[in-house]
Amino acid sequence: MAASGTTSDAMPPPREPLQRKSDALELLRSETTAWLATGDADGPHLVPLLFHHDGEVLTFATSANSRTVTNVAATARARAAIGQHYDVVMVDGTMEIIEPDAIDPAIADPFAALLRGGPDPRRTPGFVYLQLTPTRLQAWRSFAELSGRTLMQSGQWLV
Repeated sequence: MAASGTTSDAMPPPREPLQRKSDALELLRSETTAWLATGDADGPHLVPLLFHHDGEVLTFATSANSRTVTNVAATARARAAIGQHYDVVMVDGTMEIIEPDAIDPAIADPFAALLRGGPDPRRTPGFVYLQLTPTRLQAWRSFAELSGRTLMQSGQWLV
């Protein structure tokens, strides 16, 4: 709080669409954890997972017998939320299950580096990769940016 008893947290003006796109791509490049949502007849399922974005797809890895993989096998759809409530990127898309021996090393190597010595999914029995191909991307930093938050629709950038 400022000395006068008011907050100094004025709502920033909305960013221009091209700046939002640039900032969203930077967030996808710099962040490594996403909340990944899948669903089935029993309802939604939400888990935090590490991810790698190669500029095209978001790649995750998890146990092949997880509810996430079961849901993806049934629906081939997912939503990822990256960032904080005041600077978020939401990615909806189609999701594919990739066996470890079929993953491109150009994706698997940087993903393994995220694990910082943890088990590499390529060498850990029972793990698979999941690749999310964006069909819709939304980004906003405040209430002022809710309008125009959709930057990609049907897999095509709008800006």
